[in-house]
Amino acid sequence: MGRSDPHVLNFYSKTIKAKGSTALLGFSNNNFYDGDLYDLKLNNWNINSEWTLDKKYNTIICTRCAYFAEDPWDFIERCYEHLNINGTLYVDWGLGDHWRFQDYKIGWVKNGQQEHAYQDDNYLWSTVWDDRFKSNDQYKLFSKNVEKFGYNDVKKAITKEVPRVMKLDFVRLFFDCEYNILSLWKDKPQLYILLKAIKK
Repeated sequence: MGRSDPHVLNFYSKTIKAKGSTALLGFSNNNFYDGDLYDLKLNNWNINSEWTLDKKYNTIICTRCAYFAEDPWDFIERCYEHLNINGTLYVDWGLGDHWRFQDYKIGWVKNGQQEHAYQDDNYLWSTVWDDRFKSNDQYKLFSKNVEKFGYNDVKKAITKEVPRVMKLDFVRLFFDCEYNILSLWKDKPQLYILLKAIKK
């Protein structure tokens, strides 16, 4: 486990409560949650394909994965279509030093380099945004921690460094939505934005 894992898993556990049939998007094992596995490694799911699932579910969990979505709007709509009425989607987006690239970024593209993981062409693309994030104490902590890297406006950096920024209001077209935010590490700051979204 990486140094962030215990903190992030504790953060998830306060919000994520799987109920009934569960789809695990971006999971290749059941170490953390019970449910049907869908993952690039299993050759049965690719977030950037026109994916479908085997059935509709009561719960969909997708953590540490959604930032790979080149079209996060399509991802949200597909999750909506694969949930039963009143089903719940738990999904998060991260920002900051998640993949240990030498050149620190708030987003995924900087100085001609786009971050990737697992394979060379599996790029990071997206995040979710709402101006109300700026009043969150964890967001404020992240903003302070990135100042040492020359960032004095996180929202501006997101706009510049994240190719696809989806507004939370789009998610709210389909879901009743709430969010929690976690900031980690002063030396290489990370931000996690976790959504709990109940299908309308």
